[in-house]
Amino acid sequence: MTSYPRFIHRTLNVSPSDYEKQLSGALLGILSRNIHDLPDIVAALNQSAVRPASGEAWTEAGFTAELQRLGSYPNSAGAPVGSHPAGTVPPGTSTPERPQKQTTGGQ
Repeated sequence: MTSYPRFIHRTLNVSPSDYEKQLSGALLGILSRNIHDLPDIVAALNQSAVRPASGEAWTEAGFTAELQRLGSYPNSAGAPVGSHPAGTVPPGTSTPERPQKQTTGGQ
């Protein structure tokens, strides 16, 4: 039997911000046009209405840093612990800070 590394992956029960929705929409549009190379993605983002937080043009370094920032959550494969947004507690964490899911009845 082959042994595979065990990764703990958790998702967050948070909604994406308007910025995250705009960026993901722009990226899906770019990728759907068969643009897959980093320089071409950055160029296409600069032609879109989506801008980084600085308001300046996208750069390759800035774009990759932003994707790393958006994808960094604790206990995700490859994500450094503590790099998630302040106040965000991943589901499964043993803490009273995590909001409890409200049930509305049913089975």
